[in-house]
Amino acid sequence: SKEKYGFMVTNPPYGERIGEMRAVERLYSDLGKVYKRLDSWSFYLITSHPSFEKLFGKTADKRRKLYNGQLLCQYYQFLGPKPPKENSGIILPKD
Repeated sequence: SKEKYGFMVTNPPYGERIGEMRAVERLYSDLGKVYKRLDSWSFYLITSHPSFEKLFGKTADKRRKLYNGQLLCQYYQFLGPKPPKENSGIILPKD
């Protein structure tokens, strides 16, 4: 991306269908490679895969348990640095 800061929110396939697991695990690994290239971005993902962090290649900064229907999932939060505040153009009086 041309943008220094950003975020990605995704709900990728979980691999619940027969025969999908290898493709899904490859996808999770590829997402981890994207995250490494965009190290100043934040990533937010939902999945039921128990080994997601291992496949992604990083431990989440925050993790929350939730349900997608009756399927137990985790909401993973990988937090990038906050972008610097831009100058609003407001001039404040000096003390």
